[in-house]
Amino acid sequence: MDALTGLLDGPRARGAFLLRMIMEPPWSVRVQDRAPLALVAVARGDAWAVPDEGEAVRLRPGDVAVMRGPDPYIFADAPATPPQVVIHPGDHCTTPDGEDLAQAMDLGVRTWGNNADGSARMLVGLLPDESLPPILRDVLPRLGLVSSSSRSR
Repeated sequence: MDALTGLLDGPRARGAFLLRMIMEPPWSVRVQDRAPLALVAVARGDAWAVPDEGEAVRLRPGDVAVMRGPDPYIFADAPATPPQVVIHPGDHCTTPDGEDLAQAMDLGVRTWGNNADGSARMLVGLLPDESLPPILRDVLPRLGLVSSSSRSR
């Protein structure tokens, strides 16, 4: 197998985790799960991806954020909203003080958030470490945006 075939054949979402996130402002989630790659597609409302280092990026409906781990980041309704939820490795969620939020944030099958009727709706996908080839890990930005406005041209 040549290098190009290996690159094209390698990235498969084996063991991927996918859920729908529904939030009502104010909301802020600190993600420190060490996932090598996260994709967040905004379906309704606005959101911000705020890396620990670098500029915050605003996401609108139709936009997709690509976050390359394992560095933590914040996903929120506004860059200044303090985190109310922390996502740890193993998809364990707590308050910043460590109180378990698994039941409080569970809104049904593969649905998670703070309000079932929330104004912000997103699809969140995470890839486990073995699904991301090192060559992709080396070229992906820490935070990238695929804007819906750039796709419509």
